[in-house]
Amino acid sequence: MESKVSVIVPVFRVEAYLPTCVDSILGQTYRNIELILVDDGSDDGCPAMCDAYAAADARVRCIHKQNGGQAFARRDGVAVATGDYFLFADSDDWLEPDAIERFVRTAEVNEADVVCSGYRRVYPNRTFDTVLCTEETVYAGEAVRTIQRRLIGPVADELRFVEAVDRLTPMWAKLYSARVIAAGKWVSERETGSLEDAIFNLYAFRACRMCVLIPDCLYDYRKDNRNATTLRYRPQLAEQWERVYAYMEEFMQETGTGDDCRIALNNRMALGCLGLSFNELAGKRPARERRRSLAALLRQERRRRALDTLEYAYLPRKWRLFYGLCRRGRAGTVLMMTWLVQRLKSVRSK
Repeated sequence: MESKVSVIVPVFRVEAYLPTCVDSILGQTYRNIELILVDDGSDDGCPAMCDAYAAADARVRCIHKQNGGQAFARRDGVAVATGDYFLFADSDDWLEPDAIERFVRTAEVNEADVVCSGYRRVYPNRTFDTVLCTEETVYAGEAVRTIQRRLIGPVADELRFVEAVDRLTPMWAKLYSARVIAAGKWVSERETGSLEDAIFNLYAFRACRMCVLIPDCLYDYRKDNRNATTLRYRPQLAEQWERVYAYMEEFMQETGTGDDCRIALNNRMALGCLGLSFNELAGKRPARERRRSLAALLRQERRRRALDTLEYAYLPRKWRLFYGLCRRGRAGTVLMMTWLVQRLKSVRSK
């Protein structure tokens, strides 16, 4: 009997993008799906659009709820889902036409609990592929622990690709078995700032007996509609990330992980200085205030310890310079380098 796939899509203020997302799911070559649209208290035309989709296609279910954030919208969608497998999509992204078919085929051939694909970052005028591997890669039994360690942070040669630290983190671009989903830990992005997906996956992978990474890019990640979450200043971000680290430490204590996970978490803390510096640039505040704020963050004891023990030898030269400046507390120069990185990324994406 053909496996059923539940696709969970939280919906909030995405009138312009929702049709592309929903149409890409309903038009999949794999037909045995249920699409669960979770209206997270959206105050635009999205609730009516969700109802219209549910009325037009029996495979669509719609939930209306008070706004509680994306993580809990996903959780509430899972609670009513009936699939053998689960797939998550953000409501401003979309899937390749045969994505679910290829996910399911890979899962069934390998008897895998999780299948992870690459994804495309789609800008208004350019597209970049984010590839997880060059050929299909299987992690079975104890090897699954490598995935969990990578979710905690990078070690050794993985530090050569600072920008790729969280390639495995998102819940989208993955197919999960129902058993793995049941083991996940739901935490709100409002508590963690970001990386709630990493916490969910850390716990979910405890129930994973086999994970398969495939080189194909089956998910399209829209990058021109991220203003609300990526460009505004978030004054509590450093505190929120401390909660992420606390969740990871709790997981490590519960599961008795080894030194590699402690090194990985330390490296994550140190590398986080880049994100904190980006955050300081995001606010419309005087340069002196930004510099003072970042300097205080760089002086925090735990972050200084992380920077002192970061595995600098594996970092590319530009990042050795950047994190060396962070280690020395050179907040002004760090902000200048961050601005240059931001400008280069902006030019590259045009």
